Amino acid sequence: MQRFFRGLRLSQKIVLPLLAVCLSVFMLGLVVLGQWFTDSLNQNFSQQIGSFSERVYQDFQHEQQTLETEIELIANRDMLNQAVKQRNQGLLLQILLPLKSVLKLDWIKVIDTQGNVLIDLRNNSLSQAKFLDKIVTSTASRGAHLVDLVDVESKQQVLQVVTNGIKSSAGLLGGIIIGNLVDDTLLQQIAAGSSKHLIVQRQNRVVAATLLASKSGTWQFPDPDLPARRITIDNKNYLAKSIVFTGASQSLTTTVLYSISLLEVAQYKLWQHLGLLFLLGSSILAITGFLISRTITRPLKAVTHVAQRVTQESNFDLQAPVTTEDEVGILAISFNQLIQQVKVLLAEQYEANQKLEVYSQTLESKIEERTQALRQKNIVLKQTLQELRLTQSQLIQKEKMSSLGQLVAGIAHEINNPVNFIYGNLKHTDDYTQQLLWLLQLYQKYYPYPEPEIQNAKEEADIEYLTEDLPKMLTSMKIGASRIREIVLSLRIFSRLDEAEFKIADIHEGIDSTLLILQYRLKSQSHRPQITVIKDYGEIPKIQCFAGQLNQVFMNILANAIDALEEAFQNGLCPEPIIRISSTQVNETVVVHIADNGTGIPEAIQSHLFDPFFTTKPVGKGTGMGLSISYQIITEKHGGSLQCISLPEQGAEFVITIPIR
Repeated sequence: MQRFFRGLRLSQKIVLPLLAVCLSVFMLGLVVLGQWFTDSLNQNFSQQIGSFSERVYQDFQHEQQTLETEIELIANRDMLNQAVKQRNQGLLLQILLPLKSVLKLDWIKVIDTQGNVLIDLRNNSLSQAKFLDKIVTSTASRGAHLVDLVDVESKQQVLQVVTNGIKSSAGLLGGIIIGNLVDDTLLQQIAAGSSKHLIVQRQNRVVAATLLASKSGTWQFPDPDLPARRITIDNKNYLAKSIVFTGASQSLTTTVLYSISLLEVAQYKLWQHLGLLFLLGSSILAITGFLISRTITRPLKAVTHVAQRVTQESNFDLQAPVTTEDEVGILAISFNQLIQQVKVLLAEQYEANQKLEVYSQTLESKIEERTQALRQKNIVLKQTLQELRLTQSQLIQKEKMSSLGQLVAGIAHEINNPVNFIYGNLKHTDDYTQQLLWLLQLYQKYYPYPEPEIQNAKEEADIEYLTEDLPKMLTSMKIGASRIREIVLSLRIFSRLDEAEFKIADIHEGIDSTLLILQYRLKSQSHRPQITVIKDYGEIPKIQCFAGQLNQVFMNILANAIDALEEAFQNGLCPEPIIRISSTQVNETVVVHIADNGTGIPEAIQSHLFDPFFTTKPVGKGTGMGLSISYQIITEKHGGSLQCISLPEQGAEFVITIPIR
C-alpha cells in the first residue's frame, strides 16, 4: 500500500525521465535494426558469391568430364588404332581433323609407346607455341589416364588436358592427349548471365579474366581457404572469393569478384532513412511527453495528498475527491474502493493470524517428521537407482565385448585356413617359377635364334618384362600373405575378450592386438595427420590375468587417447599427435604407461574420471562407463591400480599396475 501511494506522489517527477528512457530505447532499437539490416545485406552478398563459386567449380569439373568423355570416344575408334599401329600420319589427319573441329578442341596429340610424336594438331593461336607437356606426354606414352594442366612457355596461357592410352587386342599401341585453353572465352561462358567477374591465376600471374582491369597490375587475391573478403581493383570495390581447381601436378586458382557498389548504396540509404526516422520519432515523443505531463500530473496531486494521509495516519475512512470523469477520475474511484477493501482485508487478516498461530504450533512438528522420513526414502531410492544403472551398463558392456570376441574369433578362424593354404603354396610356386625362368634362360642361351613364330610370340608376350616382373609379383604376394597372417594372429589374441578364465598371458600381445584393431583410427585422416605410436616395451614376465578383460582396458584407454589427440589437433595444440606405450617390472608388479600429447585433463575433473556415467564427451559419443569398467577390472579383478596423471594442454598419462602372481 505504501509503495503504491509513494508511486502516485512521484508520478510527476518520473514522467520526463521516462520519456528520456523511451527516447534512448528508441534510438538503440534503430541502431540495432540498422546493424541487423547491414549484416543481413553483407551475409546475402557472401552467400551469393559462395553459391556462385560452387557453380564455377562445378563448371570446371564439367569441362574436365567432357574432355574425359571425348577422349574415350576418340581412343576407342578402330580406325585410330589401325592408323597408330601403321604409323600412318595421313590417316591420323583424316580421322582427327574433323573430330578436332566438331569437338572444338584446341590441342590433339598422338604418340607411340616410345614417346615419339605421330601427330600434333593445334589451333592457330598455339601453332608456334611451346608446351611444357613433358609429364603428360610421358604419362600418355605409358597408356595411363591423367587429368592435368599444361603451361605454354613464354605466354600467360594454360590448357586443361586429359590423356588416355590407345590399345588393341595385342596390347598398348601408344597414347593420345586432348586439351582446351583456359581463356577469356571460357570464363565469359561460365559467367554468362551473372554480374560477377572471374579471374584465373597461376603462380601470381593472371591467365584469363572477364575483367580487363585485372590483367594489368599486381593484386592480392584472397586465399582459397579463407572466406570472401573485400578488395579494390581500379578504384572499385569488390567482394572476392577464391577456389582451387587441381590437376595431377598443377593447380589453377579462380577468383570470383562481385561488385559491392549496390551494397554500399543500399547501406547508405538505409542509415539515411533510419536517421530521418529517429528525428521524427524524437519529435513525436517530446510532444507526447509534454502533453501527458500537463494533463495527468495536476489531477494526480489530489489523489497523492489523500494517499499520504492514509499512509501516515492509517485512517482508512478517508476518500479521494472525484472531480473528473476521465481516467484520473476512474483512478480516484478505484483508489477509494481499494481503501475500503484494504480496511476489510486488515480485519480479516487479524482474525486469520490468530487462527494460524494455533495451527502452526501443531503442524510444525508433524511436517518435520514427514520431511525426515521422505529424505531418508529419497536417499535409499537414489542409491538403488544408481546401482541398477551401473549394473545394467556393466551387463550391456560385458555382452557387447563378449559378442565382439566371438565375432572376431570366428572371422580369424575362417580366414586362418585359406591364408595358411595360400602362404604355404607360395614357397612352392616361387620354386617352380624360378625353375621355369631358369629353363627359359637356358633355351635363350643355347637357342638364341628361334623360329619366327616363336620370336613373334616372345615379343607379343614381352618375355623380358615378365621375367623381371614375375619375381616381384611373387614377393608382393608373400608380403601380403604374411601381413594377413599377422592380422589373423592379432585378431585371435584380441578375441580373448569373451574368455573369463584366469590364466597366464603376454600383456605385450594384448596391447599389439588392440593397436591393430584401432589401426584404422591411427591412420592419417582428412582432418588430421597419422597418430604415431611409440612402443618402449621392457622385459616383463607373463602374468596370470583375465586376458580378454585386460584387452578391454587397453581398448578404452587407447580410444580415449585418440579422441583427445583429434580434439587437440583441431584446436591447434598438437601438430604431431603421439601415443607412447611403455612397460616395466617394478618389484613384484608389472607397470604399463599409456601417454598422449593431447589436450590433457583439467585437475577439477580428474577425481571424477572413474565415476560411473561421468563423461566430458558430447551426447552420443560417450557413455561414461569405459574408464569406470576399466577401473573395476584393474582394481577388483586383478588387485592392481589405475591412475591418471595430467596437466591441461600437456597431455595425459594412464598408469596401470598389476601384481605378478
